[in-house]
Amino acid sequence: MRLAISALPLTGCDTGDADAASNAMLSGMLQDIRYALRSFVKGRASALLIVAVFALAIGANATVFGVFNGFFLRPLPYPNDDRLVMIYDSMPKMGVDDGGTSIPGYLDWRAQAHSFEEIAIFAPSRRTLRAEEEPEQIDVTRASSSLFAVLGVQPALGREFTEDEAAVGNERVIVLSNHLWRTRFGARADVIGHDVRLDDDLFRVIGVMPEGFGFPDRNVDAWLPFAFTPAQAADTQRGQGLAHSIGRMRPNVTLTAINNELDAIARGIVARLPQLAEFAETTGYTVRARPLRDYVVGDLEQRLLVLQALVLAVLLIACANVANLQLARMAARRKELAVRAALGAGTGRLARLLLIESTLLAIAGAGGGLAFALGGIALVRALGLERARDGFELALDWRVVGATAGAALFAALLSALLPLLAILREDVGRAVQESGRTNSLGVATRRWRGGLVVVQLAIGGALLVGAGLLTKSFYELQRRGPGFEAEHIWTGAVSLPRTRYADDGAWARFIEQALAELRTLPGITAAGFTTALPFSGQNAGATIAIDGYTPPAGGPPPVAQLRSIDEGYLGALSIPILRGRNFVAHETERVAIVDETFAQTYWPNGDALGKRVGYPDRWSTIVGIARHVRHDSFTKDTFEPTVYWHYAQQPGPGGMFVLRAAVPVASLTLAARAAVARLDPGLALYDVVPLKTRVLRALGPQRASMVLTLAFAALAVALAVIGVYGVLAWAVAQRVGEIGVRMALGAQAADILQMIVKEGATMILAGLVLGTLGALGLSRVLAARIPEVGAMDLLVLVGAVTSLMCVAVLAIWFPARRASRVDPMQALRQE
Repeated sequence: MRLAISALPLTGCDTGDADAASNAMLSGMLQDIRYALRSFVKGRASALLIVAVFALAIGANATVFGVFNGFFLRPLPYPNDDRLVMIYDSMPKMGVDDGGTSIPGYLDWRAQAHSFEEIAIFAPSRRTLRAEEEPEQIDVTRASSSLFAVLGVQPALGREFTEDEAAVGNERVIVLSNHLWRTRFGARADVIGHDVRLDDDLFRVIGVMPEGFGFPDRNVDAWLPFAFTPAQAADTQRGQGLAHSIGRMRPNVTLTAINNELDAIARGIVARLPQLAEFAETTGYTVRARPLRDYVVGDLEQRLLVLQALVLAVLLIACANVANLQLARMAARRKELAVRAALGAGTGRLARLLLIESTLLAIAGAGGGLAFALGGIALVRALGLERARDGFELALDWRVVGATAGAALFAALLSALLPLLAILREDVGRAVQESGRTNSLGVATRRWRGGLVVVQLAIGGALLVGAGLLTKSFYELQRRGPGFEAEHIWTGAVSLPRTRYADDGAWARFIEQALAELRTLPGITAAGFTTALPFSGQNAGATIAIDGYTPPAGGPPPVAQLRSIDEGYLGALSIPILRGRNFVAHETERVAIVDETFAQTYWPNGDALGKRVGYPDRWSTIVGIARHVRHDSFTKDTFEPTVYWHYAQQPGPGGMFVLRAAVPVASLTLAARAAVARLDPGLALYDVVPLKTRVLRALGPQRASMVLTLAFAALAVALAVIGVYGVLAWAVAQRVGEIGVRMALGAQAADILQMIVKEGATMILAGLVLGTLGALGLSRVLAARIPEVGAMDLLVLVGAVTSLMCVAVLAIWFPARRASRVDPMQALRQE
């Protein structure tokens, strides 16, 4: 007991000392903060320049991280979204990674894949909502009853459909999106139980989903049960990947384990169905799962990682620039710091003051950077990178703010490192004995400053080359073009309900009548129709037979994009026929047109005309070879070769009208809608977008990468050039006395000019050499991660180096010219 009692005063004494020390430290820090703020007011020009440099660099980082956060870090609007995966057939030997989902395949996966809590199948489509207002095309998704359980989201009103309702004959129920419920049904709670008409069918409303929910994207207006017949679920339907599947993995199950299980299921299917053995061998058939986020985003991650690395390089340049500015401030305040040291401030206290100043400036820069990032995010949206409809929203949320704060602290410490070393190495107390003499912080510090400028120039030069490569690749894509003329083209889609258009003949008759109406509109110079328009998000591809062609042993069967078009489509898009002829309105036999890629692939000797393609029970004779056009992407389409059927011979229940106009395309929409309504008041055109807009959207990732990289490279070069100017201007100011002595001893203005230019030229040359080496490495990284970027281009390298050298020489010239005009007598009096 005595030991315990006697220990109490000792403990209390230690605590009191610790509290006193803590309070003293806090008081000292507050005093340093007040002093730093006063020094900023006194040297406001220098402080504002540092804040501006920080704001630009940190803002660039916040912008790119904000985009990366929106695509890869912000949770999707589904619970435990990291456990959601897309499941699909894959035929890698055919170059088809995602072959979609067939109904029998889905049933196999759901029954046998035990690593999933649940699997759902869905298929987007379009239906015409017919209410009191005029008909409206809406996005509808047919889905199995398990979809909402997989996504982990329940209706806000009513219920989801049941397993029994996903059966043929019981599927006339509908779940509305919150948006459709509010805009077309007045947000009435009593809508549950009421009927709505889609095309000519009535559906009973059983639920309304929560606000903001949408799947597979936020444009979906309603969900219907995915009902299929025994014939659709038969083994003969395997390979008909017209739907998609999504699954929720069980907790603690890895993606590798999932793919191993799916691969085993695929092997079991092939073993059970010997007729699939050859197909599986030649195509590499298997089943794959991919995280939902990665599936939707695609290869955008590589671009964003490259951009993030580029803006980190910009931040390094900014830190070097600020370090130089801080050294200049220290040189100007050297006597002041010495006085503080003489009054008792130790080296640690001075170092703490420097860190506090640097941190406050970086925090102010971070605030400006967030404001800058707001504009940056708006620019990214304008460039077409936002995917809000897919659930990826770009916003400056807490993650971005936190990352910005971290970048600010990093920049504060890094930019303060060299000034700290200067304080620790320099005996600042000597300044008290140096009267009013102007002095630098030493030769070593001057060399460090020059070294920082060399690093800035090297990084800036490398970024400028990278921006040049991306710019060249972008304009090369534009130069090659999509293969058709997109200017002055109006496009709009139509979907024909099977209740009123039950067979191929009815489809073909309506399209023929609609085109006749559309061609009479004022200003129309050409019109056509296709079942799959380039850059519309719709595509159709499949294996195809070629009469007389046998794939090489173990090789995949021929595969192509398949289109049904009328005789006016190719002319409307200015797609030339390279050999042979175009379709005519009424063909007497089954015919086809293939593109040049298809012809060169299977008839490299150029004798495709007259050959037959299609299927053994309905061969089509090739009558023309058209120029290849891009369909999905400017870099690489899913399928490259294309086969065109005559629409009258192989029609579909929907597609796209294309109208070439001599009038503004925006003025055609009302007239085109009225033309279609005259034929069928129950139909509504949808997806009405100028073709040029579709093409520009397709170039969005490439354009965004180019513009952002150019902006960051320009910022890096500007900071580097400012660094050159700042170092030389500071050196001239510090060496006024020396220059005066030289001129008094006979040096001419040209000699002084040459001395300063030589000093600057040495830094520039070193920076350009290092920058060239860095550019060679950066070009390899870009080529490996961004498909359209090629290897190093000599013209780009020379252009970037020359541009950087020219602006850097200007930065040298002004301080050198000022030095050459120094008055020697005035300089000696100052010294």
